[in-house]
Amino acid sequence: MTSEELRELILSTTDADLLGPCLRENATPYVFEPNPTAWGTFCNDVSRDIDVAPGDIRIVGSARFGYSLKPGNNLKAYSDGSDIDVVVVNPDLFDILWHGLLKAIYPRPPFVRNVGGWLRERQKEVYTGWLSPLSVRLDQRIYGERAREVVEFNARWFNAFKKASQYPARRYEDISGRLYRTWQHAELYHLNSIRSLRKALME
Repeated sequence: MTSEELRELILSTTDADLLGPCLRENATPYVFEPNPTAWGTFCNDVSRDIDVAPGDIRIVGSARFGYSLKPGNNLKAYSDGSDIDVVVVNPDLFDILWHGLLKAIYPRPPFVRNVGGWLRERQKEVYTGWLSPLSVRLDQRIYGERAREVVEFNARWFNAFKKASQYPARRYEDISGRLYRTWQHAELYHLNSIRSLRKALME
């Protein structure tokens, strides 16, 4: 798909219909097009290592289409400096991390003393139904056994994507993973992004 074809798709298609190509459909993403079988291997490896189904995993953004969907980037072409943004949708996994955070640092004194701004950012994420696991910064040396579940969760998450990073066929800067509780939460986030992108393209 060319950038002009993508622009036309965005400007002529309803928000709800755009959720298919932007999120729900499981077509081979742009970063895997030179080797489509590697996309299946990537999903299978990540799903096994973090204990979700392969269908719970999607790639979004520029690594999906070959063009940035960030408002203001004017559908900038994917490059070696682009990131691969991975979406994982699984309520059980989300609740494991969420509950682990609450056990380690309940958001009331005295538990939040000496905690940085990362906790406030994670609270904002939870409100909209997603978490960035590797943005959780719990030091087990400080929080002891209470932090063990989260530390182990994040180590498993990091190792899964590190191991799978060999499969994308195109070069990239980094792989980041975002964990959504449900597809409805993921859709709301992407609907908001689609509206912002369309507005920027029409200006």
